[in-house]
Amino acid sequence: LKYGTANIDWVALCEVFRLAPLGTREPEKLKLAAMNSHTVCCAYADRRIIGFGRALSDGEYQSAIYDVVVLPEFQNRGVGQAIMEALLEKLPKNAPVLIYAAPGKQNFYRKFGFGNLKTGMGLFPNPAMSRAKGYLE
Repeated sequence: LKYGTANIDWVALCEVFRLAPLGTREPEKLKLAAMNSHTVCCAYADRRIIGFGRALSDGEYQSAIYDVVVLPEFQNRGVGQAIMEALLEKLPKNAPVLIYAAPGKQNFYRKFGFGNLKTGMGLFPNPAMSRAKGYLE
């Protein structure tokens, strides 16, 4: 695992998202999002990017984890767990950490102690699409 954004092949990383499948990302936008993140962690196999995750934080009160992704052929091998552990290690202790989980992936995050929010809400630019994808009730 490596922290930071140095030497990331953004086009290859966007392909990881597509294959996972977690949708499409644009290399320049993903790079900007990662560079503006508190913590970025990448997993590699033979110099090939196989996993990624990033976190936002204000450094004191709140943090959020986004974009945890692993190539399908490396899933269920501990790569995602290692990325999550690396991100959580760098976030402030004793402060809430939120996560935006893909539908059906909630059990993976429960292993780290995450639970469903009773009051969580989201404002999406395309609510109909977000409902269709299972992100909104």
